[in-house]
Amino acid sequence: MREMSPLSYLILVLLIPLSSAFPLTSSSGATVFHDAITEIPLPPLSLNPQEPNFDSFDLTSALPPASVIRAEAIDLPPNCAAYIGQGEDSECASAMTALSVQFEDCGDPFVVCRCDDAQMSIGSVLDRLGRVPVGLRRYAGTIVVVATNSTPHAYTLTTGDTHIFGDCSMNAWVHETIHAFDFAEDTRQSSAPGWSSALATDSCVPDSYSLVNAVEDFAQVGVITIYMLVYGGRLPPGFVADCMSNQLAFASSLAMYNPENLFGNTCNIVDGGPPARHTASPAVLDPSRTFPDVVSNGQISWRYEHYWGSGCGFDGARQ
Repeated sequence: MREMSPLSYLILVLLIPLSSAFPLTSSSGATVFHDAITEIPLPPLSLNPQEPNFDSFDLTSALPPASVIRAEAIDLPPNCAAYIGQGEDSECASAMTALSVQFEDCGDPFVVCRCDDAQMSIGSVLDRLGRVPVGLRRYAGTIVVVATNSTPHAYTLTTGDTHIFGDCSMNAWVHETIHAFDFAEDTRQSSAPGWSSALATDSCVPDSYSLVNAVEDFAQVGVITIYMLVYGGRLPPGFVADCMSNQLAFASSLAMYNPENLFGNTCNIVDGGPPARHTASPAVLDPSRTFPDVVSNGQISWRYEHYWGSGCGFDGARQ
C-alpha cells in the first residue's frame, strides 16, 4: 500500500474521536480494541457471541519471541511525530523516541516509536512484537506506543500502523497485526464475498467484541485460528467450532495461516496473498526456527535448540 503523507496521517487521526477509543470495557481489565476502520460506517453483526471476551487464554507462552539482532535510534518519522503535542488530539504529551529494529527472521527492519511516559518498556514492546509469528508480523507497519490513563487499548490504521495505549496483551498484538494484514490491500479480506457468506451462514462469533463489525470479527477469528494452529486444532477454553465453522474455514483457507510460513524463519514468503510490508530474508536463516508441535501433556514444544515453550516472562496486562 502506498505510504500516506504526514498531512494525510494528521487528517486521519483528527477524524478519530478519542472518546470512541473505548467501545467496550472489561471488568477484568482486558484489553479493549479500537480501530480506525470502525469509524467507517459498517453494520454491527447480529450473531451470538460465545464468550464475553478472550480472558480464558493468553497466547504469550505459546509464541516464542524472535531475537532482536539490531536496534538503532533513528529520526522520528512523520507518522509518529504527528501524534506528539499538547492538543486535544495528541497521543503523546512528552518526548518520543524512534527505533529501527531488526529481528533474526527478517532482513527488513521494523520501526517502533515509543512515548517516554508509555507504560510498556521498550523491552516489553520488542518482546511482544517479536512473538507475533513472522508470517503475520511481516504485514505490520510502524508501531506507536503511548501511555493511557484508562484501560489498555489499541488501534490499527489502514496504513498498517498500530497504536498501542498502555500495556496491551499478546492477544491484542496479534489482533492488531491481523488488521494490518487485512488492510494490506484496498480490497480487504474482511470484505471478501467468502467472509460475508461465512457470516451469513454461521450462527455465532467468538466474543462480544466480534459483534462490532465484520472487520473486528475477522481479527478475532484470526486470533482463534492462530491458537488452534499452535494447540493442534483445539479451541481456547469455552469455545466451540460448530456455530462458527464457516468463519474458521475461511480463515484457514488464507495462505497467511499456512503454519510452515506463519511460524517459519523468514519474512520472505511468496504465497499469493496481499503484499507484505517486510519481505527481505534475514542474513542468516535459522533452520531450527520452525512451526510448533504440541506434546501430549498440552505444553508446547517449539523446534528451537534454545527454547522450551512451557514458560516465559510476561510483565504486563493479560487478556
